[in-house]
Amino acid sequence: MSDPLHADRTLALSFGSEAESYEQHRPDFPPEMMDVVAALGHRVLDVGSGTGKAARALLDRGCSVLAVEPDVHMATIARRKHVVVEEGTFEEWDPRGRVFDLVTFARSWHWVDPRTAVDTLTRIVVPGGHVALMTHEASWSLFAHEPVKSVVERYVRPDDTPRRRPTDERTVALFTDAGFDVRVEEFPTTTVVPVDEWLDAMFTYSRFLVLSPEQKVELRRDLAEAIGAGPVTVEGTPRAVITHRTR
Repeated sequence: MSDPLHADRTLALSFGSEAESYEQHRPDFPPEMMDVVAALGHRVLDVGSGTGKAARALLDRGCSVLAVEPDVHMATIARRKHVVVEEGTFEEWDPRGRVFDLVTFARSWHWVDPRTAVDTLTRIVVPGGHVALMTHEASWSLFAHEPVKSVVERYVRPDDTPRRRPTDERTVALFTDAGFDVRVEEFPTTTVVPVDEWLDAMFTYSRFLVLSPEQKVELRRDLAEAIGAGPVTVEGTPRAVITHRTR
């Protein structure tokens, strides 16, 4: 079995090298998703906040938000948006007695040790509070199609995709055992983008960020050839795994 993704710190800390590109090219979470999540609680901790996309959306909806982010470059961009950020990993972060109505992981759950995280969540989420694990990987939908899939597999290790995050069953079991009820809400999206815009977004993902400069050039060229003139239809189902602390 391959190592869990959170243990690969090279991948986990790869985003800072392209923080500005991440901010520009990664899609925001669907507004409908953010409306649902913001209604779950006022005092929010956003873990692995990145450039603050979700944190800023929660602030705009009236939440009080504290962010935790291990990368200084990503944190700098979040602070430009007036997000309060404490730097460090969630595993090392000290809550200092603070508790929250809602803890969010916006595209970041797979970067934490799930067992350690759930143990911490049982101490900082108030009874009746919530945890929301948000995903937004619609851009990857094209990778299910040939010849794009075959191009990617020439550059990315075969066991990379299974490491992206724990299975839903494992995640649900961890939270259920810790006294949380779990539900999933889905927010299907479809967008049409130029090929260059899709490629720009792809090269903000860790599996590509850690490639050598030469490999990045070659991969971008090969992907462009595989896709053709475009445009690219990007379909996906952003999800919010919402857990409610019942004890």
